[in-house]
Parts: sequence; C-alpha cells; structure tokens
Amino acid sequence: MIPIALAALLWGLGGALAGRFMGEIPPSVLIPLRFLLSFLLLLPLVLRFPPAATEWPRLLQVGLALSGAQAFYYLAIHATTVATGIFLQYLAPALLTLYALLRRERLPGRALLGVALALLGAYVLVVGPKGFLASPLGVAYGLLSALSFALYALFSHGLRIPPLVSLGVATGVGSLLSLPVLLAHLPQVLALGPGDWGAVGYLVVLGTVVPFGLFLLGVRTVPARKATLVAMLEPVAGALFAWPLAGEPLSLEALLGGTLILLGVALNRR
Repeated sequence: MIPIALAALLWGLGGALAGRFMGEIPPSVLIPLRFLLSFLLLLPLVLRFPPAATEWPRLLQVGLALSGAQAFYYLAIHATTVATGIFLQYLAPALLTLYALLRRERLPGRALLGVALALLGAYVLVVGPKGFLASPLGVAYGLLSALSFALYALFSHGLRIPPLVSLGVATGVGSLLSLPVLLAHLPQVLALGPGDWGAVGYLVVLGTVVPFGLFLLGVRTVPARKATLVAMLEPVAGALFAWPLAGEPLSLEALLGGTLILLGVALNRR
C-alpha cells in the first residue's frame, strides 16, 4: 500500500501546484501533451521489454480505462467545479465495494464502515460548506470518471508486467485517442513559453510517470477496491501542500475531512 500512498502524495502535490503553475494552459492542450510526452518518455522501456502477445488485450483495457478516467474527469470539472469533479471521481471505491457485494464477497463490517467514512470525509474536505454544485451532465461525466478509475485499478490488479512498461502502453493508447485534439490545438502548443513547458515537464514526470508507475506497482498485489481507497489520500495531501505552496490555510472542514479519510483507509488496511 506504500507505493499507492506515495502516488497519492505526488498527485496531491501536483494538484496544489496546478493552480499556480499550470493555470494558463488549457486542458485541451495539457492532457494530450501529458499523454504524448509520457508515452515518448516510456517508449524505450516498452521496446526494451515488449509485452507478450497474450498480455496486449489486457494492457489495451488498462489504457482505455486510464484515458477515460482522465478525459471524463476534466469534462466533469469543466461542466461542474473542480471540487465536485474530484469528489465524484473518488466514488470509485464505493463502486468497487458494490461490485464486490454483488459478487457475494464477504466484506467485514469495518471495511464497509471505512469506505463510508472515507466518502464522507472526501465530501467534507473537497466539497465543503459550499455544497454539491453540479448539472446532470457534470454528474454523468463524474460518474464515468469514477467508473473508469475503478476499471483502471481492476484491470491493473495482478499484472506481472513491469509497471512502467504497462504505463507506457496505457499512455500510448491515450496519445492515439487524444492526437486529433492535440493537432487541432497545435498553434496553442507552439505558443507555450519556457515556464509553461517547465510546468508540463513537471506534470509528465512527477504528475504522471512516477505516481502512476507507483500506483501500478502497488495495485499488482493490493486489490483494486483498497487501492482506490488509499488513493483518496490525494485530496488530503493536496490540502496539506496547498497550505505552504498556495497560502491556503487549513480549515476545520479540511482537518475533519482528512481525519475521516485517514480513518476510513485505516479500517480497510487489512
């Protein structure tokens, strides 16, 4: 679970820095570049350690799920708010818990309580007193992002391929799917300044390759339901990093929500 927790910390740090260094780059430019540059960075590993032919169908599923999680998340925050989009995406543990119950898996009561507490904590921390602001379309996008994230963890569980090779294939799928968007916004890409490229470089290395590689490393042995639950440490880390980096003080809601998430993760530790 440690690699997944480290991935959540890096995602949270990226979220805290996003508003400060990446706010000028539109998502229609940032996301295709994120996929493409991550793929180019990982391509030598994919060529050096090519997956077996029998592994490609599953790797393509991982890539499609990752692409969906990213695309639907950004569509959700565009149609609603960032807070609502984050909260909806982290319904993934609840979806996987429901899936386990439908399969008649026996889950201990503390595990179910932990999921409920973590979701409540995410609502308190991310949404807060402003309440849930969303259109039906935004909710649909958010639920699809949660489903895609859940499938990404589910398809990745138990993979024996090196994590960065798996991620290389997944980002390659995302690059192909987002290539038309990138080409349509090519003038905006060429207009990026040195500071913008520095932000993109950070997002590629420390916001994509390293944390998603750590997540794939962890989910090899950690079940998808627990992996997505531990990933909910991301908004906790984001709130903590935003304090020194963005000058956003820790509110009572952040402290209460973060405590509930940590308690929910602890109840599902075993």
